[in-house]
Formats: sequence, structure tokens, C-alpha cells
Amino acid sequence: SDGEFQSCSNSPTLVSQSPCLVFIISGNHTYTTVNLVLLGLAGTGKSASGNTILGKKHFVSKPSSNPVTTECQVAETDVNSVHMRVIDTPDMFDDDTEPSVRDKHVKRCKELCESEPCVFVLVMHVSRFTDGERDILKKLENTFGTKVKEQTVILFTRGDNLEEAEMSLEDFLHSCQPGLKEIIEKCDNRCVVFENRSSGSDQVEKLMNTVSVVLKKTAKIQ
Repeated sequence: SDGEFQSCSNSPTLVSQSPCLVFIISGNHTYTTVNLVLLGLAGTGKSASGNTILGKKHFVSKPSSNPVTTECQVAETDVNSVHMRVIDTPDMFDDDTEPSVRDKHVKRCKELCESEPCVFVLVMHVSRFTDGERDILKKLENTFGTKVKEQTVILFTRGDNLEEAEMSLEDFLHSCQPGLKEIIEKCDNRCVVFENRSSGSDQVEKLMNTVSVVLKKTAKIQ
């Protein structure tokens, strides 16, 4: 039926445990490709998170005082019946970036994800909420449209910082700054946490479960 998410398991997921996953977005059209667009400020761990999702080191990720990713890049992987296109992006929200450079990045990003269902993954450092991130949702809306909140998942990196503080993600979300809490609430509390030095699949599974929720919701509102 229209706008339904179908899976052969009780818990919809995009990982190997659920080989019968199918997205039914509208009518009889079945989408088997999903774009994941990694967005966020430089240094938050977009490229490292992309590598975690892909299960391999594809995007260049290293400590640096300068942005490492300077162009939009895409890598693809098959997860059962779903073809994942992971799109890594440079920092498009830095106020110091020349408008012409920013426009070039935005245009390229839109070209890469215009043909398939798209989920935006806003990557943020779990232990750092900067002034540049306070209005990042407004910048997202200005760039990708006012409905972008309905297509966005927030991915917090450096999950080991929470472990060291003996905090759960729920503890962190409950105690975070008002400005960050507002962003989270506007994205309907869709949050996951990554530790990119870990090779465990559980964190990717949680992200993909959340992605499936976004696709199901956006299918109904289109």
C-alpha cells in the first residue's frame, strides 16, 4: 500500500539480519537506493562516520587543523536489497567560506542526491556544541528547504566520551544545552551515537533503523 515500510522481520532494519527489507515509497514504485548525506561542521567526524557506515576506509579521515574534506564525494555499498549511497560533504556552513565556493558545494551535493530518496545525517561532536552550530538548522533549511528537518537524523560522534563519563545517550540528551536540545526536538528526537574507532555493527544498525523511520514518515507526507 502507499507509503508503507515492509520488512520480513518485526524490527525493520537495513542490516544483514533482515534480508527481506523493501521500501515502498509511493504507489507500486519500490526504491532500492537510499542517499545518506553527511552534513556538519569541519572536524565533527563526517568522513569517519561515512567509513563506519560503509564498513571500510574509503573517505580520508585524519586529525587536522584544516578541513580534510574539500569536495563532495560519494561511495556506494549494497546492504542486502538496499543500495546505499553515502555522500560525504565539506563544511558548507562555515561563515568564512566564500559564497561562490559554498554554492558550488551545495550544487554538487544536490546533483548527487536528486534522483533517489534522501536522508540527511547531521554529524555533531558529542562533547562540543559550537556557536557555528546554534543556527545550523536554519542554514540547512535555507540550503535544502523547510522540510529538511523531517529528513534529518542527528549523529553524535565520539561516543567514547559518553562511556568515559558513564552516561547513556539518553542522559546526554536530557542534560544538553538548550540550543542543542531545540535542534534535537525540531528533528523529532532522531539521534544516534557513533564511536568510529569501533567496528561493531550495532551502532550502524541503530542509524539504519532511524533512517527507515525517516523514509516511512516522508513517504506519508509527500
